Amino acid sequence: MPSQRTLTLALVASVALNLFVIGAVVGVVVLGHRMREAVGGANRPRQPLWSAADTLPPEHQRAYRQLLRGQAGPVGGQMRQARQARRDAWGDLGAEPLNGPAVSRRLAEARALEMTARGGVEDRIVAFAATLPPAERADLAKGLALSGPGGRGPRERRQP
Repeated sequence: MPSQRTLTLALVASVALNLFVIGAVVGVVVLGHRMREAVGGANRPRQPLWSAADTLPPEHQRAYRQLLRGQAGPVGGQMRQARQARRDAWGDLGAEPLNGPAVSRRLAEARALEMTARGGVEDRIVAFAATLPPAERADLAKGLALSGPGGRGPRERRQP
C-alpha cells in the first residue's frame, strides 16, 4: 500500500496538472475570441453597397437595406450559377482535347449571369434613390461612388 507521502504527492501533481489543463483551455478560448475580433468579428466592415446608406436618416437606411435584403435571394442564386459555370469552364480547360471556344463561351456566360444579377440590384437602387429628397439622394450617390470598383472601401471612407 502506498505511503501517505506518495498519496499527497500524487494529489498535488494531479491538482497541478488539472489547473494547467484548465488554464490552457481558458487561454485558447480567450485567444480565439481576440483573434476573431481582430480578423473581423464585430468590427468587420460591412458590404460596400450596405454601407453606402450610412449617412441617410434611419428610416431611409432601413428602407434601403430592406431593398438589398429583398434582392439577396434572387441575386444569390444567379451568383451561385455564375460561380458554378466558371468552375465548370475552368474544369474543361484541362480536358483533352482542349475546346478553347467552349471554355470561353462558358466564361462569358458566367460573366453575363453576374452582370444580370448586378444590374438588377443597381436598377432597384436607382428606383429607390428616385424616392429620396435631393440632398439624401446626393449622399447616397456619394456613398455608392465610394463603394464601387475604384472607390474607397467603408474603412477608408471613415477617415478624414
